[in-house]
Amino acid sequence: MCTLPPIHESLGRTSSINAFRKCWIASTADNNLTLHGFRRFKTTQLLNLRFLENEIAEMDHMVYQAGLSLGLNPSPVDRLGLQHSKRDADVPKVNDVITREFVSKLRDLIKEYSVCW
Repeated sequence: MCTLPPIHESLGRTSSINAFRKCWIASTADNNLTLHGFRRFKTTQLLNLRFLENEIAEMDHMVYQAGLSLGLNPSPVDRLGLQHSKRDADVPKVNDVITREFVSKLRDLIKEYSVCW
């Protein structure tokens, strides 16, 4: 069973309302996929997936920024466009971001997301 991680872990009160608003809009969009999903899954299941996606996206951004902060040259082909990537102004050190706890949490979120599908 999929459960929503406690909101206080990554979202403040205002952020949780904004996240809910965005998730609700995406979950109730008037298209065939959403309509099928609404019939097949409960609304809370769809919202749970959106919350998981948002939390994973936040962590993905941190990983991406940590990778860019290494200062490595992109491959000569650079199909990912890393040479033109936007770096955040204030990026913590890689050792402060990529910790065992961070990796463990990311793995747990991805597992939970996979189980939901």
